[in-house]
Amino acid sequence: MEELVEMWMLIGELMRARTREYLASSPLSPDGMPGLRPPATPAQVRELEALASQPLDPEYRRFLSLTDGLDGFQYTMPLLGCRDWENSERSGLGSMFRNIVLETGPLTEVGLPEETQVFPIHVNAEGSAGILMLHHSHDALERFWWTGQGDNMFFHTFRDLVAYTTDGSYSPRHLSD
Repeated sequence: MEELVEMWMLIGELMRARTREYLASSPLSPDGMPGLRPPATPAQVRELEALASQPLDPEYRRFLSLTDGLDGFQYTMPLLGCRDWENSERSGLGSMFRNIVLETGPLTEVGLPEETQVFPIHVNAEGSAGILMLHHSHDALERFWWTGQGDNMFFHTFRDLVAYTTDGSYSPRHLSD
């Protein structure tokens, strides 16, 4: 229960930051409005885990149990939830991004084990940048990779990723580190 409360607090901080940014923008656009969604059901989370072909990060799983994605996570793009994979545009963009990342070279070039599984949880509108959830057998390695448009940042946990995007309180490992 405490972990759910902590996740709610983290989501609340993110929503406050995104709402401030949204209200400071001009003109206001419904496309960029941050918004929570109804929670995913346990069955939807299991289906997403099967689609991802990897166990979901425990914090991402808690996030989905509270809000099935988040509109306006980064500019106008959402943090993807279970229902996004039922939307052909969003699922197609996510699959395309994943395939591009896998085709650009072996994952070992960015320090990931060859057997690493990747699954998109955020993709920008152009499909040129996104965040991938990672699964591999190395506990010391990060679980999330933000890549594209010259960025290569790695985050140990979903909480670290949200803290970075909310207020910069987490410093990700950059590929050049």
